[in-house]
Amino acid sequence: MDRLANALKGLFTAAADSGGDLARTASFALENVDWTGTPDRPEPATNPTVDSHLEAACTATGSQGSPSAVAAETLLTVTDRLTWRQSPDKHGSDPDMVAFSSNFTGTAIIGTAGLLRSDKVAAGISLQAPDTYYPGHVHHAEESYWIIGGRGDWKVATRPWFAVEPEHSIYHESDVRHTMQTNEQAMLAVWLWTSHLDSEVVMVRG
Repeated sequence: MDRLANALKGLFTAAADSGGDLARTASFALENVDWTGTPDRPEPATNPTVDSHLEAACTATGSQGSPSAVAAETLLTVTDRLTWRQSPDKHGSDPDMVAFSSNFTGTAIIGTAGLLRSDKVAAGISLQAPDTYYPGHVHHAEESYWIIGGRGDWKVATRPWFAVEPEHSIYHESDVRHTMQTNEQAMLAVWLWTSHLDSEVVMVRG
């Protein structure tokens, strides 16, 4: 688990040197997490999304030795010791949400329920299966993403869709709607919240 925490620290350290909002949020994480602490040992839990798609996503990475590639490669070595949670279906029979809930999962790395405890930062890793639509949603939390494996398409606010792949990063201001779509590949990403850690994720239709 120390290796995974160090891999995320390396990813944030590289981002902190990049400039802009992503540099600011990454620097905030570096300053507000006790990176020398001993990571908690979670109760391992997997699910079909991880079993079917994680290995392929972890090998579809960016440049060898890049922070994103190191994070993905390290994740693959410890995944059987992590708690992977399936996204809960809170929207009944809505077809988009039923499909999404069955094909999206994540594991907490930093936060009140993460491997490294923090009450100012929350971060984790998400895995979105191929051909899966993550409907438009908003939250009060300011959010940064780093793609570390696979590919997909992303939409922020009313701007056009754009393609993402390993070594790409995305920043969301508070309360900005965003939507994600995977195609032939799964998409593996590190996410980071640096405000309003108790935010509810609200789906936005239309």
